[in-house]
Amino acid sequence: MKSILATLRDSGSFAVLLDLVQAAAMEERLSTKGPYTLFAPDDGAFGAVPEQELDALREDTARLAGVLNHHIVPGVHSMLDLLGIRVLRSLEGGDLTVEVTREGVLVNNVPIVESDAWCTNGICHAVSALLLPPGARKVAA
Repeated sequence: MKSILATLRDSGSFAVLLDLVQAAAMEERLSTKGPYTLFAPDDGAFGAVPEQELDALREDTARLAGVLNHHIVPGVHSMLDLLGIRVLRSLEGGDLTVEVTREGVLVNNVPIVESDAWCTNGICHAVSALLLPPGARKVAA
């Protein structure tokens, strides 16, 4: 088993997220701290985000850290756990709503597309779009 950071690197599907984690100087958090549950937007999730918006996010490290921390929840919450949870509090401080539908499990109305990547410091679930903190400008549809 590997850390959250190493798991993301090894998957090959999270290059943009890893770039943003590095820009926000959050690599240590995802490699040694925790335990955390990470709702990780895959590279496809960033395809809908205009390049100038990603560049602006990289340059505003405080906003970037807030957006990334909104994807991280303290503790380990497997897919089975999520079936019985309605609200999670992110490290950013905002709430993430969990809804079970016919189509699957949604977090803030965003589908979990892969689940339960167990890590030494938590667990990862891949999501198909960014989860933005309350009040943040919507950067992806």
